[in-house]
Amino acid sequence: MRCRACAAAFPADAPWTRARGVEWFRCPVCGHVRVERGAVPDAQTAEARYRLHRNDPADSGYRRFLASFVDRAVAPFAPPPARVLDFGSGPEPALALILRERGYRAEAWDPIFAPERRALAGRFALIAVHEVLEHVPYPYRLLSALARKLEVGGSIALRTRFPPERREDFGRWWYKEDPTHVGFFGPRAFAALAERLGARLSLVEEPDLAVLGFPAAPDAGRLP
Repeated sequence: MRCRACAAAFPADAPWTRARGVEWFRCPVCGHVRVERGAVPDAQTAEARYRLHRNDPADSGYRRFLASFVDRAVAPFAPPPARVLDFGSGPEPALALILRERGYRAEAWDPIFAPERRALAGRFALIAVHEVLEHVPYPYRLLSALARKLEVGGSIALRTRFPPERREDFGRWWYKEDPTHVGFFGPRAFAALAERLGARLSLVEEPDLAVLGFPAAPDAGRLP
């Protein structure tokens, strides 16, 4: 078995813990945590769960939550009027709406709710991956593809909860209970992933923020 953050090899027959009725594996090198392969939901099951999400831009609490992401992980690395992609925007493109209100040229794309590929055309100063990475079975593949959509010096800004270090704390951790949450990154895992991608870790901030900065834009390519 290989870690999906740092690519280190570790035994596939030695799960770190069992929680939510399934086995979880933790990389001994970088601490990335992921669920056993058989527990990754199929596309239909995942979609049914996503349709229960509520990311209403009219909800004042949710707007504050998104604003904190913009303030900490977007604006310092790509001030307006930069072109920004909200990747995995969900049922409502709330983040893209807030970005536009702040003067950004923002596009929203989601494989289920906003699949228009014209939104992916061209390059972006920053790509926001807000509460998405925990749903992705192969995060390195996704982030490699997103990096190819960046302008020179662009960034990928991420929000995803950092997992507890101790297995007993992980067993009580609420964030793992969503059956579509299949992998988790902490600061060490993000640092390893950045190195593997040829990026710098421009920001890592508890409990859930990371920004990867790319000094050069890779060759353009198609997203998966």
